[in-house]
Amino acid sequence: MDVNLQKNKEDTVRKASRPKAGGNLQRAVKNVQHILKKKKTEAKAAKKKKTQLIKRKSKQFKVQKPRRKGIVYVGHIPHGFYEEQMKQYFKQFGNVTRVRVARSKRTGKSRGYGYIEFLYPQVAQIAAESMNNYLMCGRLLKATYIPPEKQHIGFFAGVNWSENKYPKLKNRRKTMVCKNRVQNAEDYEKYVKKSLNNLSMLESKLQDKGISIKFQPVDIPDTKT
Repeated sequence: MDVNLQKNKEDTVRKASRPKAGGNLQRAVKNVQHILKKKKTEAKAAKKKKTQLIKRKSKQFKVQKPRRKGIVYVGHIPHGFYEEQMKQYFKQFGNVTRVRVARSKRTGKSRGYGYIEFLYPQVAQIAAESMNNYLMCGRLLKATYIPPEKQHIGFFAGVNWSENKYPKLKNRRKTMVCKNRVQNAEDYEKYVKKSLNNLSMLESKLQDKGISIKFQPVDIPDTKT
């Protein structure tokens, strides 16, 4: 009897000391949840720190609005004192960003005035005060500072003049294309009539001068008079 009681007690102790499978699984789940929660907290803290750092940097480096540059009007420009020469000369005052000489749209010749843009308005004021009424090549330069409220994009509108690209050359090419294009029969007939009339007028003028010449056109098609 005593032996049976002792065996029962030993079995009970063994069962109590034996770990349960369900308990191990719960502890593992809790450990995983704890690790995930810890990582989530660390990620939130890192994100918050990064956001604060970005805000701090944005306060330190604020985006500045583009400032107005200094523009000087220059009048009574002498012959030969054009874009390249003006830029080289006015560089002694400071950084020159743009130069424009007003020119004829038809011929490209200078109109005697232009504009110079400096990086800083203070430099433009000093340049205007220094160069106003300055004697250059027998002419008194007129330099005037243009304040920001009076500046507009029209001062530097259009394409800069150069030796390879200027209005007179452009008009010449346009005329060459017009003259060398393929003509239809009607336009060619008008051209022939006009040419014959010009030759007749030239013959009359020479006749008045005592010169008798009769022009004989060749390859002239029959035209209606």
